[in-house]
Amino acid sequence: MNQQTMTAAESTRQHLEAALAFAREAGELTLGYFGGSAFEVTTKRDGTKVTTADRGAEQLLRARIEEAFPEDGILGEEFGEKASASGWRWVLDPIDGTISFVHGVPLYGTLVACEYQGQTPVGVIHMPALGETVYASAGEGAWHVAGAGAAPVAARVSMVEEIGDAAMCTTSFEYFQQAGVESSLAALCERFGTTRGWSDCYAHVLCATGRIDAVIEPVLNPWDIAPMQVIYPEAGGRTTDWRGREGAYNPDGVATNGLLHDALLELLSSLGRG
Repeated sequence: MNQQTMTAAESTRQHLEAALAFAREAGELTLGYFGGSAFEVTTKRDGTKVTTADRGAEQLLRARIEEAFPEDGILGEEFGEKASASGWRWVLDPIDGTISFVHGVPLYGTLVACEYQGQTPVGVIHMPALGETVYASAGEGAWHVAGAGAAPVAARVSMVEEIGDAAMCTTSFEYFQQAGVESSLAALCERFGTTRGWSDCYAHVLCATGRIDAVIEPVLNPWDIAPMQVIYPEAGGRTTDWRGREGAYNPDGVATNGLLHDALLELLSSLGRG
């Protein structure tokens, strides 16, 4: 059965199964470098780091996609965009959290999302060094695999209703400086009950599974947040930019359990971006 004769549900299921398999395979490739020194680290034009492992993992992902879905488009962090002839486009971040990876910290992940006609029906966050995966497809719920060999269980956000009782994760101070909102970080930390720096995709794994309540990111690229466009709604949460706009193509992001979202957007607006 080819994509032209499939129903939308069948095509989505096929893309989800492939996204999971490809993310895990790319994650295994990164583990071959993780914790060692046998990889090159360079700085890109935007000042971010990239390694041999980033490039190798994205090359593997692209090869698998092009073999299985030759008409699908691809947008990746390291190798740009291939146009779609099918209506489907894959969005790839081979190593989200490159700084963690370089320092031997296991809080990095491989992100794979599939877009179809402007929507994101498939999203996968795979944490290779932890063996943990969160994934979702539209209308089929969000799922959490807690470790290698574990059975998937439903991923659900928390039920915390007040910012003062909530746990928030965010990224480094340098990103707040880059976005010109450095003064907002201290104010956010003062308002939340707990603040931690478990940043990058691991923060979203925690939020989508109810272990923290909010994630705030002042700088984003589409591949950083694409899988979360389906994971959060399916887990009962919400993700937007700081102004409340939905979608992966915004310069910043907020993700919450949904109950906190409007109050957090109001707070961010009062701090000067909104």
